[in-house]
Amino acid sequence: MATLKSPRSQPGLPRKGGKAGARFSRCEAGTRRPIAFAFKGPGTTGVLTPRKLGKNGDQIQRLFLNPAEIFIVQYHGEIGQAVTEQMKAFASLNSVREGKVIWYGLIDGDDSNRLMAAYPKHFRFK
Repeated sequence: MATLKSPRSQPGLPRKGGKAGARFSRCEAGTRRPIAFAFKGPGTTGVLTPRKLGKNGDQIQRLFLNPAEIFIVQYHGEIGQAVTEQMKAFASLNSVREGKVIWYGLIDGDDSNRLMAAYPKHFRFK
């Protein structure tokens, strides 16, 4: 399993509240792939829509400005179809523009709960 490092442990990576920042994960072949995450915390409620992603509803757009090959949005509840469609559109655009495969994924509340149940030692609960 890959490890997500704290933004403080990776110098040079910008990280501000609500902003997306690049992280790195070790893949099976031993190569490192840049990953950009957008984590939406419990301050966001209801179905996640683009409007709830960033002050101006542009967090997905800003997420895809990161120099990454894999883009992930994680939310503790239901993720709306419009978020999925935006992720797909930006991944396709980046793939054509950069001439390489771009991956994207969504981790909703059910997926988050399964991850926490499967790997409890890797999550801090308050």
